[in-house]
Amino acid sequence: MKLNKYINLLFIALFVMTSCSDDNDSDTSNPGDPDTTVTGNYFPSSLNDFWNYDVVNTDNATSESVESTDNIYVASVTNTTFNLEANNNTVANGTMNGLLTTTELSRTDTELTIDGTMELPAEISDLIEFDIVLDNVKLYNLNASNGTQLSSSTNTAQQDFNGFPVTITYMITTTALGSSDSMSLNGETYNDVITTSMKVNLKVSTVVTVASIPVTINILDPQDVLIITNYFAKDIGLVRSEADSDFNVSATAIAALEAAGVDLDGIPTSGSSTNIQEMTDFSVAE
Repeated sequence: MKLNKYINLLFIALFVMTSCSDDNDSDTSNPGDPDTTVTGNYFPSSLNDFWNYDVVNTDNATSESVESTDNIYVASVTNTTFNLEANNNTVANGTMNGLLTTTELSRTDTELTIDGTMELPAEISDLIEFDIVLDNVKLYNLNASNGTQLSSSTNTAQQDFNGFPVTITYMITTTALGSSDSMSLNGETYNDVITTSMKVNLKVSTVVTVASIPVTINILDPQDVLIITNYFAKDIGLVRSEADSDFNVSATAIAALEAAGVDLDGIPTSGSSTNIQEMTDFSVAE
């Protein structure tokens, strides 16, 4: 009888151990967890939705500022994309508004992307002028954690610089910068705000002849010439954007260009500006 009792206790112990093991496996896999994908509309896109902005553009070298306004509105909508226009189909004053109104936008329940081309800020385009290609650039992804790279693309272009052929290499990156429960602007509080950034890194190189020797120089060493930080509020859209533009031509490049006979008179060798746009009013249907 004692033997049978020990055998029964052994079977009970094994059953308990097996049950505990099964429970642990079940906890690890979490098969019953609900879908945690975050969705939302952070850029309404119904026809005639509009946003008004105060815009301040500051030349950081002189501290001079110019104030203006923007009226941005949804001008056309298709099944999957929409287009914005500014100021009765003229030019936008805000840097980000200018980008949004010259590209095609596509929004899903989790992402906003743009396609098209963009121009560089005026102080940089005075040095070298070309259009940057934007291909499926993600402006936000609601499920991306803080610091996650949303999109990245690298491309090259050929251009003329005072008679010299130059090679332009640029990289566009967008990054998630987290979210906040609320944000106050112009006396108004906006809830559920996400923040992202967009960077344009630029390198410009050419070959010049100095003392009969061809020399490759970087007119612009690789540098972030434009950084835009955007704030999107749920069910409202872009409530604030800050664009910092900055570039510097190295002293080595200036000396090499002058030695090669390039006239740099009137060509900027540095520039820095800040463009801030803040929403003051809006009307959206969604």
